Amino acid sequence: MKHILCLLFAILVTNAFAVDHFWDMRYNFGPESRPSPKIGVGLGIRSPFNSDVLFPINFTTRLNKEFDVGAKLDINTYGQLEEINTALDIGVRYRYRPSSFIAFDGYLDLSETSQSALAFTIGTQQFIAKCFANYYELRAGFLDGATGKDGYVKFSASMIPTIVFGQVLRMFLEVTSSASVGNLKEDFMVDIIPKIELTFGGTHVRIDFDVGVMQEKNNDRKTIALYVMTAL
Repeated sequence: MKHILCLLFAILVTNAFAVDHFWDMRYNFGPESRPSPKIGVGLGIRSPFNSDVLFPINFTTRLNKEFDVGAKLDINTYGQLEEINTALDIGVRYRYRPSSFIAFDGYLDLSETSQSALAFTIGTQQFIAKCFANYYELRAGFLDGATGKDGYVKFSASMIPTIVFGQVLRMFLEVTSSASVGNLKEDFMVDIIPKIELTFGGTHVRIDFDVGVMQEKNNDRKTIALYVMTAL
C-alpha cells in the first residue's frame, strides 16, 4: 500500500484545493486505526475562519475484537445560522489485523440537495519505532454526494506520519489527496493537515489545522477544527 500511495501522490500533485467533502464521509472524525471503545461519543467543531461552521456528533461501539460500528451526524451551518444542512453517516469497520481494517460507510444527506454517497475504506498503521508510526489509507466513493454531478467514482489516498509521546500526546501530519474519475480537473484536491492530540484517561482532544495546497487560486483556503472523543 505504501508504494501505491506514493505513486498516486506523485501523479496527482499538480493543481488542487482544500477541504474535500469526501473526507467527512465516515462515522468517526478522520482516518483512524485504533479500535472504538465499547461505547464512545464525540463532538467537534470546524470552521474555515468565517461564519460557516460544521458541528459533527458521533457515536461508536465495539461489537467484538474485529467489528466496530458507529454513526455520525454532521450539522453544517452557513452565514450565522442563516442556513442549516444536516447529513447522517452510518458505518461499520472490520479489523482483519490489530492495526489494519476495511470499512463501509453509507452517507445520507438530509438536506434538500439529497447528495448521498457510499464509501469503502482500507487502512493500516505500521509502527516503525516505539514512538513513530505511519498510517496509510485508500478510499473509494460512489454516488453524487462523493463524486459530484459529472463524476463516476471518487478515489482518495492518505498518509499520516505520527509521533507518539507516551500515553498522553500524539502529533500527526496528514497528507491526503482525492479526485473523481470523470471530473478530474475540477475535483482534484490535496490537503496537508497537522494535528495534535492529548489523551486524558478515556478522553481524546484533537486539534486539526487543514491547509489546501498546489492550486494558486485556492491556496488561501484553510480550516481549523477541535474534536473531543470520550469513552463512556
